[in-house]
Amino acid sequence: MFSWLMEQTLLLSLVCSLLLISHRFLLSQIGAHYTYSLWAIVPLLPLADVLQTLLPQYFTWLSPNQALGVIQQYYVLATDTASMSSSVFKFLYLPYLYAAVLLALVVHLVSVSIHLQRLTWRAKPLAIESGKLNVLIHPSIQSPMLVGLIVPKILVPNSFALLDSHQRQAIIQHELYHYQRGDLWANVLAYSLTMMFWFNPLMWLAYRRFRQDQELSCDAQVTATMETDSKIAYSKALLAYSQHAPLSMLHTHYGDKTILKERILQMKKQHGKNTLVLMGVTLLLSVSALTLNQQAQAGDSQNHTQAKADGIYPTIRIEPTYPIEAAKEGVNGYVQLSFDINPTGKVSNVIVTKSSPAGVFDDSALAALKQWEYQRSAKGQKGAQVQLDFVIHLPDESVERIQVR
Repeated sequence: MFSWLMEQTLLLSLVCSLLLISHRFLLSQIGAHYTYSLWAIVPLLPLADVLQTLLPQYFTWLSPNQALGVIQQYYVLATDTASMSSSVFKFLYLPYLYAAVLLALVVHLVSVSIHLQRLTWRAKPLAIESGKLNVLIHPSIQSPMLVGLIVPKILVPNSFALLDSHQRQAIIQHELYHYQRGDLWANVLAYSLTMMFWFNPLMWLAYRRFRQDQELSCDAQVTATMETDSKIAYSKALLAYSQHAPLSMLHTHYGDKTILKERILQMKKQHGKNTLVLMGVTLLLSVSALTLNQQAQAGDSQNHTQAKADGIYPTIRIEPTYPIEAAKEGVNGYVQLSFDINPTGKVSNVIVTKSSPAGVFDDSALAALKQWEYQRSAKGQKGAQVQLDFVIHLPDESVERIQVR
């Protein structure tokens, strides 16, 4: 689990960094709608990796499942074995720390959602044309918002009644567009992914920018056909509701003081929106996510790049224990093993085909390899081979290594 999280967080960090750094340029060149759609690549990256693992038969065009022709080689370092005993206690608490922080975030989210739900129950209906959604008014609400995943509603503050009819209607249209586009569910997905990678600050920055782009996109939709006077009135409504902090991380909030200036300036730079182009961008992002994950896997460390290119590689690899006596005497060696991989990735029929020195490292290599798990595949693999090199220190990079076929 943690190896997968680390692998994915590196790739997500790269993508989020690119989107954050290039955000101003993208917004000026392609507009709010397309910039917002680019954030779809973030959840698509881990999803693509999961799909490739669970349904490898459908992704052979990315990674053809060829016969494994090269013996996979891995180093087993004596230094790793020696340090493992001293660091095992430090490692054991990591899953508990991760789970504790994740649980705290979930509890906070649930408590805020319950508070907002109670406000909704006590809110009074407001007689205003709002299409499919009911509009409720409550004195404790500070900014108009869309709430409710199952039965969405628009919540507004008491000050909403003081706005003129054009401003009220523009705000309602803004929240309706959130509803029509499914932004509440998009927020659930985005925040769930952020909580999963809570240890990565870039994910929090990306989530914040994603929510801001969500509002910019809605502004662009609502003001696309407005005259200048209407846009000014809309901007005044933004100003009136921009001084309050959001009530929830999931629900949409009309006011956001952190990007008030950006939202007003963006109204002057209208970019068109084409549904077919948005679908094309989404498809392009999906293919990019699959390709990026494949490249990330192909660039993994240790000598199993060829195995990943062949479409068969370990997803869980248990390190063999370096025999203590061999480590004390400075003995190096290797063990070559043959084994089968079933379609679920489990290892079976493990045998030692060659080892040197004979019998020194065999038991350790056998015990470890039986616990390995490989990528799922349609047919599995018969007669796969791996070589475990037991070395006190890594050989110098200038020393040429020959792979045995």
